[in-house]
Amino acid sequence: MLHYALNLELVTLPEAAAPWLAPLSLAVALNEVVLIEGVNPHSAEPLLEVAAALKPPVAGQVRHWGENAETLPRADLYHLRSRIAYISPRQVLLHRLSLGENIALAPCYHQGCSESEALEPHADLLELLKLHAHLDQFPTQVSAAVYARAVWARELLKGPELILAAISGDSATAAAMLVAVLRDYLATNGIAAIVLGEALESFYPLGHRLLRLESGQLLKMPLLEHRARPLTAYLPLV
Repeated sequence: MLHYALNLELVTLPEAAAPWLAPLSLAVALNEVVLIEGVNPHSAEPLLEVAAALKPPVAGQVRHWGENAETLPRADLYHLRSRIAYISPRQVLLHRLSLGENIALAPCYHQGCSESEALEPHADLLELLKLHAHLDQFPTQVSAAVYARAVWARELLKGPELILAAISGDSATAAAMLVAVLRDYLATNGIAAIVLGEALESFYPLGHRLLRLESGQLLKMPLLEHRARPLTAYLPLV
């Protein structure tokens, strides 16, 4: 029997115009990566906010690790959200803090450590995201690409067990960088993830399932890259 990190049961999304026209059912197993293609970052927001327990659905149930977020006490809800990385173009950094301070914010707050102590164990991640040269800069001083990579770093430093990410129309180089980051994090931590974007070919090697949003429906598409995978690769899903 599969165990789920996220389970949406006949959910109607808030503020959901096209393309989310129908009640949505989506289950994401532990250690599974689901790719949802054909969704621009703006259209991805209603699903991301509900899946991250930031907004309740209009109808239906959303369960994280078997629990309904709407029934949780506030303290438990905050703990639930701390287990989720929510990455989208609308995510913001605190402009009065440097990039390094923004990235280290969660471990500094929860563990009472310094910025350098929080960042040191994640030097490889910062190297993959090419952020070392920008840690002393402020969000208003860096390019949009560096800003976006800092959001990824901040969310991954939380040590999430579920990654919810909307991919914008980045260059092939930027996509390859994010694929490398996700591959490394998934291999080390074995967590679940949903990645949404208009075109996700670069992410196919990471995915276990590919869905395409068409006319309000999520249609299952083949992932040809996985035909050569041994069956043992799927044992973590069982």
